[in-house]
Amino acid sequence: MLSILSGRGLKLGIIAVVASAVFLSGCDQPAPISKETRPNPASVSASGNSLEQEHPHVSGAHGGIVVPIGSDSYHAEAVIEKDGVFRLLTLGPDETRIQEVDIQLIKAYVKAAGESDATPIDMKAVPQEGDADGKTSQFVGKLPDTAIGKTIDVTIPNLRIGSERFRVGFTTAVVSHDGGMPEAVTGAEEQKLYFTPGGKYTQADIDANGKLPAAAKFKGFMSKHDMAPKPGDFICPVTFTKANPKIEWTVDGKKYLFCCAPCVDEFVRMAKEEPDQIKAPDEYMQSMSTALSAPEPASVNKLADPKIAAALAALDDDDRLVAQSQKFCAVVTNSPLGSMGTPIKIDVNGQPVFLCCKGCKTKALRDPEATLAAVAKLKSANADK
Repeated sequence: MLSILSGRGLKLGIIAVVASAVFLSGCDQPAPISKETRPNPASVSASGNSLEQEHPHVSGAHGGIVVPIGSDSYHAEAVIEKDGVFRLLTLGPDETRIQEVDIQLIKAYVKAAGESDATPIDMKAVPQEGDADGKTSQFVGKLPDTAIGKTIDVTIPNLRIGSERFRVGFTTAVVSHDGGMPEAVTGAEEQKLYFTPGGKYTQADIDANGKLPAAAKFKGFMSKHDMAPKPGDFICPVTFTKANPKIEWTVDGKKYLFCCAPCVDEFVRMAKEEPDQIKAPDEYMQSMSTALSAPEPASVNKLADPKIAAALAALDDDDRLVAQSQKFCAVVTNSPLGSMGTPIKIDVNGQPVFLCCKGCKTKALRDPEATLAAVAKLKSANADK
C-alpha cells in the first residue's frame, strides 16, 4: 500500500471504502470497544463481512477524499492536513451539498500502515459558518503521531445522521494503476518534460495547455479506467482504455483525450522522443474490428482480424510463434499484439518480449521482473485455451 502524500488540502485516493446504516434502537452511544475488539477497517465491514471494493469518488472541495455513507445515502469528505489534523465534513447524497447533523462527539479508530492495533481519537464537533444552532457539518480530530504521513485505516463506529446511525470505514492511499498504466513523472523531470519543446511537442502546445504539467492541470481528478471501450469511443493513445473527455491535451496543435494524467506524461514523452509513433486524434478511436479483438470474450479468434493477421505476418517465423503464444502486450495486457501494427520486440533479461507499440517500451524495461511475470501469465492463460 502506498503512503499518503502530506500537505494541506491533501489529495487522496480510496482503495476501499464502506459505510453501513444501523437504525437507532436503545442507547445512542455505541458500546466501548476494547483493544482486543477494535475494528480493523481494512478487513471488516459493519456486519463483520470483508470489505468489498466500492466505486471511487472524486476529490472533495477541500482537496480531501469523498467517502460514501450508507450506500451513497450521504457522504463525507475526509481531509488530512500536514500537521495531522483530521477533518470530517458531512455532505448530502449528491456530494456537493453540506449536510448538517446533530452536534455529537464521535470516536475514530486509526491504524497506520504496519501497525497491528488501532488508536482511538476524539472527533469533536466544530460547526462551520452557517451551521444552525445545535448542528454541525464538521468534526475535527488529531491523528496519533505514529500515523502522520502514513497510509491509514479509519473506522468510525457511530455517526448519527437524523434518526439513523452509520458506521463509516475507509482506507486511504494514492490511487495506483493496474493493467499497464504508466507511472507519473515528478520534480525536475516533470518540468523538463512539459516546458521544453521537442519533436511534435511545440512551444505553441505548451502555451495551449496553460503552461502546466498534466498533474497540476488535472489535480484532484479521480480517474476511472474503462477497460472495454465500445466501437466509436475515443481511446487513450497510451493504454487503449476508454478516454475521458475531461483529460484533454494538445500535442502538435491537435487535441488528444486520455484516461488519466500519467498517460499524458507518457504521450508527451513519445511526441518528443518518438514522434513517428504519434497518430492523428481520430485514429485513436475504438473500431469494430479492434473491439472484436479485445480479451473478452475468450471465444473470439484474435487472428480472425485481418489487420492483426497482417501485422503478425510481418514477423519472421520464430518471432511470430513467440508473439502468438503471448497474444497480448506485456504492458497493456488487454491490447492484442498486432492491433497497433507490427508488434515491437524487446529483450528483457535475455527473454524476447512483445509489445503492442513503442510507447510501452519504457514501462516494460522499467520493471523487468513485473514484465516477465506478465508475459508468463499471458502465455499460461493462452496455453489453457
